[in-house]
Amino acid sequence: QEQGGGGKFADDVDEQAEKIESGKVAVISAVSGSLAMAPLALLLPEQLSGTGAAFSPQWEIQHDGLALMLALFGLVYRYAVRRDNNPQLKQGVVGAFAISRAIALVRASDVDCTALPLQCGPPLGYLNWDMIGQLIGGGLESGVAFGASAFAIETCFSNGWLKRFGTAGGRGAE
Repeated sequence: QEQGGGGKFADDVDEQAEKIESGKVAVISAVSGSLAMAPLALLLPEQLSGTGAAFSPQWEIQHDGLALMLALFGLVYRYAVRRDNNPQLKQGVVGAFAISRAIALVRASDVDCTALPLQCGPPLGYLNWDMIGQLIGGGLESGVAFGASAFAIETCFSNGWLKRFGTAGGRGAE
């Protein structure tokens, strides 16, 4: 829905400045989240996300994908929190991304599981112990990555290195 003078945003939003800030936040998010989870991913690759040995092709594709998810997370985070200091909103964005990635990392064994409906054995039928371990590991790794990214973004906001959505270009209200 158009606002103000017919653009996508209110008249006081400088669209070009907002695009630059979004690019900056995507890079900061990808780098900070990747650096935060790297020690875990290198030391415990199989235990956390079930990707096999560090530097294997599967490990690499999982973590390249995480870097892309972190960049997208940064964009969504910046737009979602805007000038809102609601901690539940901030934590909700982190949680949504971490849970989504953790679930996507779970692999059902062709040996232990049957499909339609999915049955994989104890303790829950739908999820077996191995799958629960994968969820916990993927959740831990993802929580560290997305949480560190949010922390870095908030630090950059606080120090003026990044601007919240609607405040770039000097025309938006602070």
